[in-house]
Amino acid sequence: MSPLLTILIPNSMRISLRRYVVGCLLVFIVSCQPKVLPVSIEAKPEMKSLSSLFSELEARKSAIRDVKAFVRTKISGENLNQSFRQTLLVKGDEAMRVDTYSLFRQVLGVLIYEGEKTLMYDPRENRVISGEAVWESMHRVLGTYIDFGDYISVFSGGIPHLSHLQTKVAKWNSDQTVLQIETINQKTGERVDIGIDAYTLLPKSLLLIRGTREIYRIYWDDYKKVDELDFAHKVVIEIKSKNQSIVVSYSDVMINQGISLDAFELALGLMN
Repeated sequence: MSPLLTILIPNSMRISLRRYVVGCLLVFIVSCQPKVLPVSIEAKPEMKSLSSLFSELEARKSAIRDVKAFVRTKISGENLNQSFRQTLLVKGDEAMRVDTYSLFRQVLGVLIYEGEKTLMYDPRENRVISGEAVWESMHRVLGTYIDFGDYISVFSGGIPHLSHLQTKVAKWNSDQTVLQIETINQKTGERVDIGIDAYTLLPKSLLLIRGTREIYRIYWDDYKKVDELDFAHKVVIEIKSKNQSIVVSYSDVMINQGISLDAFELALGLMN
């Protein structure tokens, strides 16, 4: 305030004027702050009948005909902690190929599963092997053996043997974010518990129980759009009997680009 105004304005008025100016300043500052809007919670889609839901899951599974991707696979368990760079090819429920590389991009092994045929290329001995020798070689390369026939559709985001599952019980979890469905595999008699996300209706988890024994758990996570299709970029498999977990993280995913059946062939003439 200028000296002249200080002289002309009484002290009581000067105090009131200061309060007025400060008040206006506060109003101005507050009004200039960005408005914080409440986060809208996405409404759950209307839950359809279980038969309709399973039809949608089947349609989604069928829509992903093949997958190509780079993956980082981590295998951990008792006295086991391995990490690999791999390339992954999956063709429906029919075939899968996994090429495993060292940190220096050397091929450690090539595993092919197609129907009842399981082959592995062992670069150390430069030969293609089959039968029991595959599991021995896989154990040497990966530190464990994995029956990929059980998981082939898992790696393309599908629920294994979905068409054979019959629903027994369906209920929400405690906070109603996951629909928990207990089913029976009509072909094997195994119990299969499925978790479906309430908001996206995408698979979240699967538990396989044989008799009273838990065989494995599967989790799908980190869904991202790939060519308008929702695809899980992280798959976790927990094998209770081995106390092992396998974490597969995807990058550079390509869907439905076509994979020749030649990609699932190895030089059978090298096989012992």
